[in-house]
Amino acid sequence: MRLRRIICSILAGSMVFALMGCNTSEQADGKTTEKQYVIGEEPIAFVSDSEVKFVKQDNDYVKVYDKSELDEKDGVVITVDSANTKQTISGFGASFTDTATYLMMGLPEETRNDVMDKLFDEEKGIGLDLIRNPIGACDFSLEYYTYDDMPEGEEDRELKNFDFSKASNQVALTKQAMDINPDIKLFLAPWTAPLWMKTEYEWLGTANASLRRDCYSVYADYLVKCIQGYEEQDVPVYSISVQNEPMSSLDWPGMKWNWEQLANFTNDRLRPALDEAGLNTKIHNLDYNWNRIEEGGEQVMSSTIGSADGMAFHWYSGTPEQMAEFGESFPGIDMYVTEASYDRPSSLAQMLKITSYAARSLRSGANGYIMWNIAVGPNGGPSYRDINLHNSGLLTIDEEADTVEYTGDFYSMAHFSKFIHQGAVVVDSTDTGIDNEYKLVNVVTRNPNGTMTAVVVNSDTDKTETCKFVMGDKVMEVNVSPRSTVTITWNAN
Repeated sequence: MRLRRIICSILAGSMVFALMGCNTSEQADGKTTEKQYVIGEEPIAFVSDSEVKFVKQDNDYVKVYDKSELDEKDGVVITVDSANTKQTISGFGASFTDTATYLMMGLPEETRNDVMDKLFDEEKGIGLDLIRNPIGACDFSLEYYTYDDMPEGEEDRELKNFDFSKASNQVALTKQAMDINPDIKLFLAPWTAPLWMKTEYEWLGTANASLRRDCYSVYADYLVKCIQGYEEQDVPVYSISVQNEPMSSLDWPGMKWNWEQLANFTNDRLRPALDEAGLNTKIHNLDYNWNRIEEGGEQVMSSTIGSADGMAFHWYSGTPEQMAEFGESFPGIDMYVTEASYDRPSSLAQMLKITSYAARSLRSGANGYIMWNIAVGPNGGPSYRDINLHNSGLLTIDEEADTVEYTGDFYSMAHFSKFIHQGAVVVDSTDTGIDNEYKLVNVVTRNPNGTMTAVVVNSDTDKTETCKFVMGDKVMEVNVSPRSTVTITWNAN
């Protein structure tokens, strides 16, 4: 597997931390020892609740004191073991769907540049570093298309009709994001093959059409050309999935696969085609809900060891903890949440669900967390046939008024992406949330530069939780109000 790049970056805003090394320190005799991490004297906290969204708190919001003063009978004691590290984090992000791309490109250039900075810049914004783009049309498209459409009854097995120009704006925005944040990783996912490759000449997933067996090779070549379309414009593609939601029958572009078909196509066609083209793009299969792990997920992973690099999950059914069980069966694989979306407008309840599920996903082994639309309009679209207008985005863009609203989804991601940098590791912390039905959830991470971040979500409707993080000889105490999310970050060097 490709080694993850490690970064040491400077925290944004008012935070001024002394940056020191990463994991080891050198003694006078030249030997290295494992670095010890501590709770700094001035942690900084950001809160979202019924009144505010990701607002910096006063310096006395978080108390730090000696462990000798700890009262274990009061509050929730969370023990942090900074030496016990879990998976490496690639980041957090969202998707340039056709809807989001259309709305973003419709903004005045100065406004669009400011929005892009707020999305992807670590200092000016929230530092998103994952992007997932559909290949061709999806449910959030203004028309249905692929990059090689042919009239019914005609075929293009040499892909002479392949036209990547419809992705030009999507590529341009992704390239701009990478210019702002060079560490961005791009994921791609197809919703459907060109119709002439399918068992039925139909767009919708409800048609139950699948990929014709005699088109496996040409479809692999098609996906390779899609990746090359990005890379020819200096936009590297980190990962591709074979199919978005392969076992679904939904009323928008789709294509049916069972796990045997996914495994055969991955092993026999897609991986060889990527290798032959000299592409280092990873493959993350399934790209569907957590509850599908036992309905094909385990089988496709076990059948593609050596061809696929891991699994992609959606949050619509099942629980994040199902990933933890899956990861135990397949140690060392990558796991990402690649799609999560909710209702419009983005309410406090929605923020609590997003932040809680993101924290639980990190605790369950996820390497990254990707929301769905970067932007939707005030009425949820535009989308062909007005599909899924209830879905929210990180932004609401009113194209008539040229206004941009940063939604609760945006600030939910900020609780993670702003201070948990690419290359961070999850460290062990107690109180998993199981005993309180996940009303109280925490996750603690450590960045390559030695700064640490704790995210706490209290979904309880009426109970303030006093959380006491114990690490080494220090305690970091914070009162987490009902229905709130708190991000705490500090220099742990």
